[in-house]
Amino acid sequence: MPPKSARSRRSSVFLAVFALLLAAMPALLASNAHAASPTKARTWNVMVGAESSSGAVQTMGYGPKKIWINAGDTVRWVSNSMEPHTVSFINDKHPAVEFDLATPYMSAQTPKGTISRPGQFRSSGIMIPEPDAIFPDAVDSYDLKFLKPGRYPYICYLHGKAMRAVVVVRKAGKPYPHTQAEYNAMATEAANADIEHGLNLWADALGAADSHHVFMGASDMRAMVNRFIAGSIVVRVGDSVTFDMARNAFPVPHTVTFGPPPANPFAPTGDPTNFQGGALSSGVILPAGFGPPPSTFTVKFTKAGTYTYVCLLHAGMGMVGQVVVQ
Repeated sequence: MPPKSARSRRSSVFLAVFALLLAAMPALLASNAHAASPTKARTWNVMVGAESSSGAVQTMGYGPKKIWINAGDTVRWVSNSMEPHTVSFINDKHPAVEFDLATPYMSAQTPKGTISRPGQFRSSGIMIPEPDAIFPDAVDSYDLKFLKPGRYPYICYLHGKAMRAVVVVRKAGKPYPHTQAEYNAMATEAANADIEHGLNLWADALGAADSHHVFMGASDMRAMVNRFIAGSIVVRVGDSVTFDMARNAFPVPHTVTFGPPPANPFAPTGDPTNFQGGALSSGVILPAGFGPPPSTFTVKFTKAGTYTYVCLLHAGMGMVGQVVVQ
């Protein structure tokens, strides 16, 4: 049998270790559960869109696409790209048809800041980092409080089926399955993958373009490239160049606009059969199958010079091209 002094020392060591374990228990529990049963409502952030460092590639995604919250919580959507988007909980009276800026329910924010059941219509209105001439009433964030459990799907009115997500609302007090940091990591990973996908779309289009055939961007259900491909070409006097929407798989609009912008950016102006400089614009061009606007625009250059042109809808993102006529 150990002497009394040894037993006392062992008892002291045991008590000290036990005390340390008790002190560390909250941290250990927190590391094994994403959150204890919450007692307060929380606000969760979701990114709206993403873009490459140059702004050339814009993604069609919410980050994350699925989030689990509790009744009483708020979700704050934050604009994360120059491409305009909406956060829209639609219903039969406010369907996701082809976007039209003149349709109020598509472009304006609903006044109520709460939602209590799936099927109630709520919408952010147009979301971009800063308002501009086309979207003067745009917002850079949108908050919505969810009052009751349910599955709440939402879309972007501008990009339709290409941009969908869902908020899953559980009863108040349930432990959260993910932290905000984990949602942020999910969003970043998905955005980086979508941007890489967009860069591949760009490279594929560039391989198919030539000095007489310029693609007006490239897009699919994940990403869009807001660039003329190729951005700078050289032709001869008398040559024609066709600007083509064929690399776009959904109805993203572009224009080819030389000279000062027209009063109506959506309508064609000038004579593309004999271009010698000055004002010329295609008006809105859409991919084939999404008309009535045409899907191509051909310009015949009849005078030497260097001619710069833009897409009126995406010039702020760097969608600018150049034709050198020799």
